[in-house]
Amino acid sequence: MEPKKQWEGQDQLMIKGDLRKKQILEAAEALFGEKGYEATGVQDILDVLKMSKGSFYHHFESKEQVLQKICEKRAAAAAERMTEQTEGNGVAQMNALLNGMIPFQGEGMAFLKIILPVFVLPEGKSVRAAYQEALKKQWLPLTEKALLQMMQEGDAYCAFPLKTAEMALDLVNKMWGEISDEIIWEEKNTRQMISPSRLLSIVEPYRPALENLFSAPYGSMEVISLPALTKMVEEIHNWWMV
Repeated sequence: MEPKKQWEGQDQLMIKGDLRKKQILEAAEALFGEKGYEATGVQDILDVLKMSKGSFYHHFESKEQVLQKICEKRAAAAAERMTEQTEGNGVAQMNALLNGMIPFQGEGMAFLKIILPVFVLPEGKSVRAAYQEALKKQWLPLTEKALLQMMQEGDAYCAFPLKTAEMALDLVNKMWGEISDEIIWEEKNTRQMISPSRLLSIVEPYRPALENLFSAPYGSMEVISLPALTKMVEEIHNWWMV
């Protein structure tokens, strides 16, 4: 085979492979949303796509890995939307970015309905870690840029902006992880919505922690307001009770 034709053939195989992976991810996400992750088997995905098991396992090791890849795709899409929406001074941009990273709102809410029940399953820990790592990876360049602008405007100081931005994202990931755990516990044990006072006790310590991390003015960081968070949690409670 001529070298040119050989490369063209390989390119076509790669394109076909990427398309197949995309189809698997889209079909799986639709099924997870309709039936739930736990109730959806690999065979359900195969039936929708009329695909063989060999073809599926050529691209993915397991259903869990499929969900992890969906997490990465969702995080990338959310970060792209934030790039288009973020504006204002450095403080405003930072608050918008950190708020936008919390998957309890907007288009992230639909995906949260898929992954929140997964967190109680044996694979829940690895799925959450994959989602948080994907969010951190996508948000890091945006957060570092906002922090540099805060520093230029005299609203922050740090010797290592990239590392500081990374630590800030770790804090936000930890915060929404704590909220998720509380929501799951309340829904499973009391069938009640988590109270605003409990939400406040979780969220409030993170504000001064971020301000200290950035050396930012007191009261400048408001990752998410309590009324907005309460509204989001109420929406989660309403669909969980259905």
